[in-house]
Amino acid sequence: MKTEKKMKPYEKYKDTKITWIERIPEHWEVKKIKWLFLERVEKNAPHEQLLVSSKYHGVIPLSNFGERTTAATKDFENLKIVKEGDFVISLRSFQSGIEYAYFQGIISPAYTILKSKGEIDNRYFRQLGKSEPFINLLKNCVTGIREGQNINYSILRNNFLPIPPLPEQIQIAKYLDWKVSQINKIIKMINGKASIDPKNIINYPNSYLALLVEYRIKLISDVVTGQIDVQDAVVPDFDKVDEEIEEENDTER
Repeated sequence: MKTEKKMKPYEKYKDTKITWIERIPEHWEVKKIKWLFLERVEKNAPHEQLLVSSKYHGVIPLSNFGERTTAATKDFENLKIVKEGDFVISLRSFQSGIEYAYFQGIISPAYTILKSKGEIDNRYFRQLGKSEPFINLLKNCVTGIREGQNINYSILRNNFLPIPPLPEQIQIAKYLDWKVSQINKIIKMINGKASIDPKNIINYPNSYLALLVEYRIKLISDVVTGQIDVQDAVVPDFDKVDEEIEEENDTER
């Protein structure tokens, strides 16, 4: 069995049609986003709970934020339905990635709601959709200027994703949950909280803290794109350590 210290690249790679990844393991597939997801467009569920998109905690109830954020109280029937397990492309996704829905409810009609067709595991795509290479792809799919910027899903849907075999997707997700929790635990010990926006890392004088944040970003990117082989990594039982809910600007309605 491989140990954490012996993680290496896969033995064989191949070039891909993916513009944002140069190579993937030879046994992985590539498929267009539109072949992997259905777009959910249902509305008219005014009695469902209101949801918000949070860059640290995915799509969660507005009520989780108490009085720190507000929402309009009309036209609820025009809000889009989100089911638990969906993925949400918000107006800010080109900055922080696609968010995973942990709850059912309703959300802004300006968002794109995606439902997996089953070929891609939600836990794997939850990591891939927040990785730095994927966020760079999202930036290339933005239309509009300044405050009017939005991800054009008609462009994004024709891009390709790397698809490992399903058991491998699940292993990748388990491995990253464990490793990221380890990193978050150390960051929290140093900083008092695990949630640090990489854009603001220069504001933190502790160079070790900056290295941890950079390592967290690179580890996720390398594992979800197949640059590191974690198939045989032993994942022990662990306590998950997430990034905390931040101030109001962590959310988008």
